[in-house]
Amino acid sequence: MPKSLRQLFVEQFRRCRLTADETVAVISEHGKKQEYVDAAVGAAQDLGAGALVLTASSLSEPTLPPYQGDGREVPALLAAAGEADFVVDVTVGGLIHSSVRTRITGNGKRMLFVAEPAAVLERLMGDEDLRARVEAGGRKLKAGSQLRVTSKAGTDLIADISGDDLPVTHQWGYVDEPGRWDHWPSGFVACFPRDRTAQGTIVLQPGDALIPWQRYVRDEVAFRVENGFITGIDGGLDAQVLRDYFEAWQDPEVYAVSHMGWGLHPIANWSAFEVYEPRSLYGQELRSTPGNFMWSTGPNRFAGRETPAHLDIPMRGCTVEIDGEAMTVDGVLAES
Repeated sequence: MPKSLRQLFVEQFRRCRLTADETVAVISEHGKKQEYVDAAVGAAQDLGAGALVLTASSLSEPTLPPYQGDGREVPALLAAAGEADFVVDVTVGGLIHSSVRTRITGNGKRMLFVAEPAAVLERLMGDEDLRARVEAGGRKLKAGSQLRVTSKAGTDLIADISGDDLPVTHQWGYVDEPGRWDHWPSGFVACFPRDRTAQGTIVLQPGDALIPWQRYVRDEVAFRVENGFITGIDGGLDAQVLRDYFEAWQDPEVYAVSHMGWGLHPIANWSAFEVYEPRSLYGQELRSTPGNFMWSTGPNRFAGRETPAHLDIPMRGCTVEIDGEAMTVDGVLAES
């Protein structure tokens, strides 16, 4: 029998090592996702912890321009969150690429983003085995100098990942250490290559995914990437739509290539957009599908780029190599 949302939050909060002497701050948006707010507060109470809800009028970014940020509520939100031990983000868009996130975790707070439906949260709950896979991938990235991605469809992209300070994102779905952020559910590793170093071609095939549009690619699209920026988008209908999307922002930063990595969750399934109502999903299952290659456009807080325009593009059938060592081969995880 499926567990209630509150039961799932209790289970997850235990993984996050929530204790009775701690306080949970739930960041939400007015009139949105109230069931997540109630479940998070109820779970904190079930574990004996304190809980407060920080409700902003709106923190989500729109998917199309015009857009003008309004940060008037952020200082008060940060001040309140600073008094909590564990911060749960249930906003619609998430504070993933926001300075709010980095300022909270930078003060040693644990922070968890939750967006998927209950069925997905339950099925893709993280564990120690997943964590070990993600950490192993992170060590490969940290030790590497060049990331190369190829595919039979024509993808051939390289990026500089050298240096001990390479920003690496490890996501296994829970936070049990000070200063850690994660997304429940999750299961992938990614890095932010040296800014303006990505070079080559990325070729999307039908069945690859466009997030947050929450749909599969319908026809082939070829991106030309020079010095870390998309300089050309060729193909049919999808290429036309993507060109229109980028042009609408009238912002050169939206063409930047941001983070890239690969999926590691053993039971994440690529068919999620067909099985569920796509708009009910945040898309994390496709990001985490084992053996995929995922790259993104737009924001990169490590390069000072905070444009609200952002796409995550998980792809199938790619070979990902670090200094010639395969992490995935034709979309299948390489044997370690």
